[in-house]
Amino acid sequence: GREVVLPTPFAVAKRFIELAETSGFYRALGGSLSRVLLGYLAGTLGGIAVGILMFFIKSARTLLSPLLTVIRSTPVASFIILTLVMMKNAHIPTFITFLMVFPMLAGTTCAALGETDPQLLEAARVYHVNGFVRFRALYLPSAAPQLRSQALTSLGFAWKAGVAAEVLCYPQNSIGLYLHDAKAHLETVDLFAYTLLIILVSLLLEKLLRLLLGKGARAK
Repeated sequence: GREVVLPTPFAVAKRFIELAETSGFYRALGGSLSRVLLGYLAGTLGGIAVGILMFFIKSARTLLSPLLTVIRSTPVASFIILTLVMMKNAHIPTFITFLMVFPMLAGTTCAALGETDPQLLEAARVYHVNGFVRFRALYLPSAAPQLRSQALTSLGFAWKAGVAAEVLCYPQNSIGLYLHDAKAHLETVDLFAYTLLIILVSLLLEKLLRLLLGKGARAK
């Protein structure tokens, strides 16, 4: 009977509907989505590009592999605290999202390219299929399934990390700001309602990305 400790599902659902009728709800949703998706897109494209570079250039792999390990091993909170004194609060969630996604895609890309069938590569050398043509015909199809799987996995991490960064730096128009305020004022029902929003958006983003990647795979 104490909603300040653990609200009932009915109370959370009711409060969620009430919040959904306010403009601030959608401004927060739009702000968080734009920051996280920008960081996710940058991390995905950058990670794939660096992964390709690491695979084909051994010195780049030697240089960057320890850096990727450090990024993966460092807690998200540590990065957030460090960046609080380096950049504007509104930019921190995007940067944190990028840091979470980038090493995952870079490592997966490098490893996936290394699993290309050596017999196909040998045939390509015999028939003098080189350069970008060989990359597009052999390496890319071999790596694509793993890249799609990692892109889906990293999206969930990106969304959670981005919102976590917002909770600590609370930029304007963000879900993290409302979570921070709910915690500060002991509005547990609001806290659960915005947590429900985070879960629903995560499920929706995963569903949309899965559809998009599926269409891309069928188009090929």
